[in-house]
Amino acid sequence: MSRTRPSIWKLALPMLGLATSAALATFTIPAQAAGEGARVTRVAAASEPYALVRSDGKGFNISGSSDDWDDVRAAQRSIKGEFIWFREGSRAYVIQAPEVMARARAAWAPLDRLGAQMDGYGKEMDVHSKKMDALGRDMDRASAGMQALPKQGDMDGVEDGMEALGRKMDALGRKMAVTRDDAERERIGREMEDTGARMQAAGRRIEQAYDAPQVRQAQASMKEIGEQMKQAGQPMDAVGKKMGALGKEMERESKAADRSVRALIRDAHAKGLARPAPGVS
Repeated sequence: MSRTRPSIWKLALPMLGLATSAALATFTIPAQAAGEGARVTRVAAASEPYALVRSDGKGFNISGSSDDWDDVRAAQRSIKGEFIWFREGSRAYVIQAPEVMARARAAWAPLDRLGAQMDGYGKEMDVHSKKMDALGRDMDRASAGMQALPKQGDMDGVEDGMEALGRKMDALGRKMAVTRDDAERERIGREMEDTGARMQAAGRRIEQAYDAPQVRQAQASMKEIGEQMKQAGQPMDAVGKKMGALGKEMERESKAADRSVRALIRDAHAKGLARPAPGVS
């Protein structure tokens, strides 16, 4: 006999947007983790780092390693306005030529636009997540009613007893089929009747346990909340898919921007437009 005891729901929020996270993890560090404004890092390019430092209070975009943040911040404290910081070998430089900065901003503009769109999706996902959190708490409260059920060990004992009675009834039936003695048939019949009554009693115990008003109410509430969670999960799934697609687009744009800015840096450095960067104080 299979176990029929309903399990208490232990629900966790769906891990939506995993593809998005995987895509963005290679180049994005959240603002709250970075500490000041939006930052983008491509760890794979740590050997030739650079940073596009903004003048509008939005922090900086960095292609390289987080080990360079202190140097970039030091330059940011010493230099007014926007600039490009980069390292060549053991030396760090900055570029502030207006024409170079204009082209660098243009290279990063698509990624800035996509980043703002991703922020919007993030806020939308947060609203849905809060709703799902609230439904999860409702589910926890509703599941408390299932505590009126007997302990699992007690119910297992009843079910095991019913299985044993079922096997006994089967054996008695086989005996009844082959015996030719009327007295023996009568004895077997009485034993089968007694076994059947015990099985019915055990069945009523199980039925009564699951038919208790508190349990019925808990089951109804859990079913209703489960439907609400299913409905609430649909927009979350939709936003997660949008974030995943946008993450892939951001990755493509970041590679294009990276190539453009690196070409600008090489050209500007060759023209003598770079000067030594202020060091960490």
